[in-house]
Amino acid sequence: MNLFNEDGLLGRIFGFLGQLIALNLLWIVCSLPVITAGASTTAMFYCTLKLHKYGDCSVFKDFFKSFKQNFKQATLIWLIMLAAAGCLYLERKALPTMPGMMPQIFSYVLTAICIPFIMIALYVFPTLAAFDNKIMKLITNAFYFAVKNILFALAVAAITILPMFFTLVDAKLFPLYLLIWLMCGFSLTAYGDSWFFWKLFKPYFPEEESEEK
Repeated sequence: MNLFNEDGLLGRIFGFLGQLIALNLLWIVCSLPVITAGASTTAMFYCTLKLHKYGDCSVFKDFFKSFKQNFKQATLIWLIMLAAAGCLYLERKALPTMPGMMPQIFSYVLTAICIPFIMIALYVFPTLAAFDNKIMKLITNAFYFAVKNILFALAVAAITILPMFFTLVDAKLFPLYLLIWLMCGFSLTAYGDSWFFWKLFKPYFPEEESEEK
């Protein structure tokens, strides 16, 4: 068997990398307006979930299909998440100005709020990519999937957050990390997360389900 054949090992590997690079570039370009980042992230997860389900996807067609289909809901969810994150940040900055034991008490309260907020933020766009529902139901379902398997949630958090953390703290290797992020870092992270998401979502899809979500 020819390794460089389309169906050969190297052919499949390079084809897969090509899909991830194309998907990564699409996500970056479509997220540049910032307000469209929610729809862009949803579209990226739509593609990575299809890669896990079918082993293949039409990157450009599937990305823009999901982008258009979920734009309104994804954008509204994104704005809600930004507003909530902004409020939490302002509350955190206000802690030193509080008297007595109030900063310590409110720091515990903020931590208790931030944990489910982060869980929802990690799961809500993949949930929107996979299911049709109203926004509040999507947010509720995202939290449900997160707490359904805590080990999966920890793995998703580690895959998503740790690479970004090391990118920011390692100044010497920052140019290399930046190149990886620009090439396939975001799509590769989404693909890794989607392995866990698909395991969670799969029982809710009938075997005879079509390609439509």
